[in-house]
Amino acid sequence: MVQLERSPQGSLGLSLAGHRDRNTMAVFVVGINPNGAAHRLGAAGIQVGDEILEVNGIVLHGRCHLNASAIIKGLSGPTFKVIVLRKKSAIEDLAVRPITQFPVTLEDEQTAEERFSNFKNVRTVTLKKGQQSLGIMIIEGKHAEVGQGIFISDIQEGSAAEKAGLDIGDMILAVNKDTLVNASYDTAASILKKTEGLVVLVVCNPNKRTENDATGPSAGGAGAKASAKPPSRPTSSAGKPGGLKTSAPPSRPTTPISEPVADPTTATILPGKETVIEITTESKALGLSFVGGKDTLLPKGIIVNEVYPNGSLAKDGRVKPGDQLLEVNGVKLADVTYTAASCAIRQIQPKVRLTVFRPEKPEYSIIDVELTKKPGKGVGLGVMARKTEPGVYISDILQGSVADLDGRIMRGDAVISVNGVDLTTATAEQAAATLKTAAGKIAIKLQRYKPPAPR
Repeated sequence: MVQLERSPQGSLGLSLAGHRDRNTMAVFVVGINPNGAAHRLGAAGIQVGDEILEVNGIVLHGRCHLNASAIIKGLSGPTFKVIVLRKKSAIEDLAVRPITQFPVTLEDEQTAEERFSNFKNVRTVTLKKGQQSLGIMIIEGKHAEVGQGIFISDIQEGSAAEKAGLDIGDMILAVNKDTLVNASYDTAASILKKTEGLVVLVVCNPNKRTENDATGPSAGGAGAKASAKPPSRPTSSAGKPGGLKTSAPPSRPTTPISEPVADPTTATILPGKETVIEITTESKALGLSFVGGKDTLLPKGIIVNEVYPNGSLAKDGRVKPGDQLLEVNGVKLADVTYTAASCAIRQIQPKVRLTVFRPEKPEYSIIDVELTKKPGKGVGLGVMARKTEPGVYISDILQGSVADLDGRIMRGDAVISVNGVDLTTATAEQAAATLKTAAGKIAIKLQRYKPPAPR
């Protein structure tokens, strides 16, 4: 525990950052300003790399660092009791490199206009995020004047973003002081998704004309005419210096874009290729079942098992059984548990962005399992009929049952036969009756999606 004293006008002098793994919530100290209260304690106080667990009784462990920063700023002080966790390997967990230059990076020492003086029409917008999203869609694009960045491509009617005065075409420069200049779409989406409560966005809109623009040169520079409403998504706008255009390959190797980005609202999912699509859900469930997760028998991927009729995916019509889900709203699904994947997939949002991989041809494994059924007891398997085609699959495995202890059957396995009885076109009632009436040793043949080949 470290106790800090801050004057009403002073600053604690702590710069905070999150965990380098975007799926892990943590609040780390990445910089200590020489003019702040934390620096005065020297080696006896807080150090770079310390993880902040609690401040004045408020638990910050497991929170987003952006939310933690807002909480700390809202405390009246002047005494702050800070509980930190210090680990030797903490520096390796930081999302950014330790900050050594001050006061440039201190949040309180520069206005947004000063931090982003190279951009036109910079303004700060504060939104209050409730249970719903902020109400914006973003794209990674390139503008002729300001270069690579994250732009607002659409705004939901009646949302917090619309009420706060954000515009389609605004370039997001920072989110709660996290800079998005030159950020990738994945990074920006993850940062925006983790925001809570009051959210401060710093934006600019190079398409808007100022009085100086109106009297300036009319070709090739800041005075080029811009439409009253900027384009809502990247377009190939040669001859329109003020317009957004599709991203050319950037200099940073972490976000390579070698071809025009397809419109995710209409992009076709092609076999053998990762495709980003956007689903309008009207705040309803996607409507699917899936298999996989690193804690299951299919540890190397999350695969769509069934698309339910009348769900958002079925209405959209692009996602099919056998497709692998790589990412949902910025959350990567390559190495997550079944429960973590379920939380990401089943969240309710007005629009959902998915990264999907469709194999050239779905491949399956045939699983043969023999279970010994004890008198008066079942094998512990629940089955469910497919909603869009004939057949049944395993919907539940009773904990502690014969099937559970055997460990070779998983939820989502398609049931082919039981003791030689073909169940490929059976109803759930027929399959359940076959399992219930079988006695002694029961031979069950199952079909399971094969893990996708490495890409």
